[in-house]
Amino acid sequence: MGIEKRKSKRTDVNVYISLRQLDDKYVSGYAGDTVDVNVINISKDGMAFKSDYKFKPNTYYDTIVILANKERLATVIEIIRMSNSGDTETTYGCRFVGISKEDQFKIEVYQIVDESKNN
Repeated sequence: MGIEKRKSKRTDVNVYISLRQLDDKYVSGYAGDTVDVNVINISKDGMAFKSDYKFKPNTYYDTIVILANKERLATVIEIIRMSNSGDTETTYGCRFVGISKEDQFKIEVYQIVDESKNN
């Protein structure tokens, strides 16, 4: 197993969210494309999801993540990595852009509660 490069702890989740693409030119308006994806893990700095939609690196999407504890996180994400081992779905990694400290705290609390349930 390789060395972990991420600075924040990831927690496995299984939630579906909708991503709405932001205008590439200024990252200010909606382009109109909305895609549903399956989030597989989350940290206070980003998340990973699977989709059969072909996302491009360095593109931005607006979303609302609703965790299992019903906490809502409104944020913009940037696609920063992708991997596919021949599956129909590709796994994408993204970072949160402009996430509030309050929403990062919600994720940390969710992780603590989730970890305590699994121990």
